[in-house]
Amino acid sequence: MKRILIPVDLTIHCYEAIEYTVEFFRYEKCEFYFLNTYNYDVDGLNAIHLLQADDDYFEKPKSDSEFCLGRVVENFVSKSGGNNHSFSAISERAILVDGIKKTVKDIEIDMVVLAGEKKNNGESSEKYSRDTKRILDNIRECPVMIIPAATKLHKKPEFLLVSNFEQYLPEAEIGKWYELVRIANGTAKVVCFEEVGELSGSQITNLDRLKSQLKSLSGNSVEFKFIENLTSLKDYAADHEDYIICLMDRKPDFWRKCGIKHSKITNIGPIPGTPIIALHR
Repeated sequence: MKRILIPVDLTIHCYEAIEYTVEFFRYEKCEFYFLNTYNYDVDGLNAIHLLQADDDYFEKPKSDSEFCLGRVVENFVSKSGGNNHSFSAISERAILVDGIKKTVKDIEIDMVVLAGEKKNNGESSEKYSRDTKRILDNIRECPVMIIPAATKLHKKPEFLLVSNFEQYLPEAEIGKWYELVRIANGTAKVVCFEEVGELSGSQITNLDRLKSQLKSLSGNSVEFKFIENLTSLKDYAADHEDYIICLMDRKPDFWRKCGIKHSKITNIGPIPGTPIIALHR
């Protein structure tokens, strides 16, 4: 059974992301956990004011969170029709990324799903939010999937595994990735960030290892494509509505751990209609 964690609020694109995810795992036995985090607004309050605050001050954020979750769970339970999906709510007083980390560890989550952001005018955001960047930097125990607003799941989505192959791709992570391809009844394609004929010896070795593993997993040879840079990849994905881009995130270095830099996956930015899956070394 898969355990899927989805941080939620009551925005429309949050519901869209949940619907996409439920459909993605439609034939899989799954437990969906909806997480809403809250905190107390203590800006400008001193210790005396906090001591004098009434019960409503502390209860309202929690009750609002539970109300939000209740509506989400009720909505999707009513749609499930008693299939293999179950839905649970988690209300946590915490910073969002800390709440996710705790839940991933406590429940042994298999995937975290994030709803893509929108601007105030309703258009898709051109950059990931600070929360999304922090989640990509800190949640490494399982894949993280970001679903842009109004994204549709196609019957046979094509999963693009993107890498420059300068490092070996762990077999365990590739196995998890191909399982997602299977679950969604999709097809696999590998994209190499390099010009044809320009690969180094180590890149060729790493690519050959991947070819061998994917043939073992799928029973067939997987198509490979060479793309020169990130801009070309974004243009390529924008022309194909059925793509899901998957990238292997490196282990955070000192600067990422300090919060000065972020995962290079954030450089790709939201691509309208194209989900991104972050895998981890």
